[in-house]
Amino acid sequence: MRIPAGGREPALENWIRTIAKLRWAVLAAWLAAALLSLFALPDLQTILRHSEQRFLPDEANSVQATNLLHDIDPDNRSLSGAVLVFSRDEGLRESDNDWLNRTLREIDSRKAELNVAGVVSSLTQPELAERLLSRDGTTRIALINLPSADFEDVTQATLGQLKSLLAAAPEGSRALLTGSAPLSQDFQKSAESGLRRTELVTIGLVLAILLLLFRSPVTPILPLATIGISFAVSEGVLGAFAQWGVPVSHFTESFLIAVLFGAGTDYCILLIQRYKEELQAGSGAEGDRVEALVRTMSGVGGTILYASSTVFAAFLLLGFAEFGLYRSAVGVSLGVLITVAAALTLAPSLLLLFGPAAFWPARRAPSGRPSPLWSKLAAISAKKATLVLIASVICLAPLALLFQGKRTFDDLSEIDPKLDSVIGFRQAEKAFSAGEVFPVTIAVTAKQSMRTTSGLAALEQVSAELDALPYVGEVRSAVRPLGKKPEQLTVPGQLKGPNVGEIIRSLTGDQQTLMAGLREIAMHSAPLSQGMLGILSSVRQLQEGLGQLLLSQLGSWNRLAKGNPLQEGSPESGSREQALNYYISPDGRTAKFELLLAPHPYSDEAMDAMPELTRFVRESMDRTWLEEPQAFVTGVSAKYGELRDISWRDFARTGLLVLAGIAAVLAILLRSFAQPVCILLSLGLNYLVTMGILEFIFVRVLGYDGLSWTVSFFVFIIIVALGVDYGIFLMARFKEETRRAPASEAMTAALKTTGGIIRSAAAIMAGTFGALIFSGLDTLVQIGAGALIGLLLYATLFMGFVVPAMIHLFGGKRRT
Repeated sequence: MRIPAGGREPALENWIRTIAKLRWAVLAAWLAAALLSLFALPDLQTILRHSEQRFLPDEANSVQATNLLHDIDPDNRSLSGAVLVFSRDEGLRESDNDWLNRTLREIDSRKAELNVAGVVSSLTQPELAERLLSRDGTTRIALINLPSADFEDVTQATLGQLKSLLAAAPEGSRALLTGSAPLSQDFQKSAESGLRRTELVTIGLVLAILLLLFRSPVTPILPLATIGISFAVSEGVLGAFAQWGVPVSHFTESFLIAVLFGAGTDYCILLIQRYKEELQAGSGAEGDRVEALVRTMSGVGGTILYASSTVFAAFLLLGFAEFGLYRSAVGVSLGVLITVAAALTLAPSLLLLFGPAAFWPARRAPSGRPSPLWSKLAAISAKKATLVLIASVICLAPLALLFQGKRTFDDLSEIDPKLDSVIGFRQAEKAFSAGEVFPVTIAVTAKQSMRTTSGLAALEQVSAELDALPYVGEVRSAVRPLGKKPEQLTVPGQLKGPNVGEIIRSLTGDQQTLMAGLREIAMHSAPLSQGMLGILSSVRQLQEGLGQLLLSQLGSWNRLAKGNPLQEGSPESGSREQALNYYISPDGRTAKFELLLAPHPYSDEAMDAMPELTRFVRESMDRTWLEEPQAFVTGVSAKYGELRDISWRDFARTGLLVLAGIAAVLAILLRSFAQPVCILLSLGLNYLVTMGILEFIFVRVLGYDGLSWTVSFFVFIIIVALGVDYGIFLMARFKEETRRAPASEAMTAALKTTGGIIRSAAAIMAGTFGALIFSGLDTLVQIGAGALIGLLLYATLFMGFVVPAMIHLFGGKRRT
């Protein structure tokens, strides 16, 4: 805020004069910091490229399930994987299958050379052949396990070699790699390519706006140099913090670019415009340059500090978010801090070094005459404040009601649909159904082994109960490896075998054992004082009797495969063992079920069913004889269901924290209760209107299923944290004017004089975020469009009508 003449702060004036004396040292220090950041500190992009993006908390149900699933195959050394999708539209031919089989054998034989951990196909596991071939016969898939993480360079090299092998696919067929590693690599490339486009567009837009604003080829060098150096330093420092545990994501760097080039340029514009005015008021001599800078910093230094403090506070408070993706934006606060330091040290040093040459060839400063448009807006808002506010609410409310909160969780849309990994994935999804591609996996544990016959009986009981759920299409487990209840477990199925007599005699013997157990229960239950122990003991024996009965049936099922006795060394015996190893851990205490859902895994119906499914399977496990059973659910539907719930919950909690932080800054600045409330209410209405327009454009016009699931949160943060700056610009001038005039006249004068500055600042900020539209990633495109709409809307309609009218009616009574 501007300090009246004769009222300068001694500390501020001493600081500015020190900067003036050490201008060359300040420039050298910033250049050294930038070089240190570029060559000595960790590279943020490299960290992002090799970091696993984990955003759910460790206690999340799906995370615990994933951790338990590692127990089933502890020797598995694969850290990522790829899916080979081989297809022909009119159906695979025998020659196609021959080629694929030869290729899979080659990959398997060259595992060490290709850096492949293993191959799962119909060749290595014949019992899975039915699951790896689509029902329409157009598509076969094979799983290739990789020993390195998705983003490792060695994984990229392996994928390159595999693609070379698949390039020889028969004419008319397609052999593509999709799955975790290929999709992650392609997403990484898409994100980096989009980031480069965003950087170029951002710099181009900022340069164009600065050239139009200052009409000088020299002046734009100052803010671009200031922001460029501060951005380089911020990236290096943030990279170092990321290694120490500060969460980062691809959003971090995108927002860092937009916020630093947007807000940082705004602060530099305030500084440069005021310095130009103060410099031209003097002689331009060396002493006048320093005095002009002192007057400049006394006039706008406080405004820059207060405006930046709201942005800093908003992003810093994201560190309290529970959701990792939201928390990853906390690094932007560090960039804001560094940029403000550069704006208050490096930019003044550059202004002194350039002097009047910074504004070449311009000779005179702008006249300072208020814009006719803003003068008219000020007059209307002052004379008809009530009517303006009511009309604004009536006009804006229908736009706000367009926001229905429709969201989509299909992250695959972030990747170019023309890439092979996406084409392969869509082919697999089409041929096998979405439920097959995205199964729900349930991890269960018990105190004792489930590899026993009684354990398998418990798993079959749970499988049958799960299969009866209306939203479950198929259940696969150790007793149902192909998703079907083995016919041999049914009486009709067993009566088909040639060894029926032997089986019946076996079952009769088991029945006699069972009856003996029942008689024992009766014998022990006579004396009540001792009968309880007898009953408990007999119940255990009864359980074992039932277990032995089912053991006989399961053994008969295995022996009756294809109606022939199953010998220990036969292939069927090996297949059975592989099925057990696939679904149950070596110690037998952890097992899994795979569920193919009837609704689409990304649908709200599927995600809404996950909490009920979790409760159901836990109750089902409790009904078995297993002791201390536990169950956790994971998979796309489970993970995104938790992401949806956590993100909404975190939105409410973190959003309130951000609003509270901004309100505290506004209260300190304005020393008023009503004025901060008016600004925050206007920001809230602007957010709802923006989201209504955004959802209308992308969902109803462009045909999207919904906005990307993170958009609503980040658009809120951008509009509130950055839009409030315009309110600070206006209210800081309003406070100055109230010293000389009544509140109504002070608001009119403030709006007339700051309207142009707000317009320019909004154009730059909206432009930098609007550059995200060119990123090519749906989420960033929608965030960029939302920021562009929201910031321009707030800087024009809200700052021109709504906020002045609210201040006239509710916040302008107090004289300061």
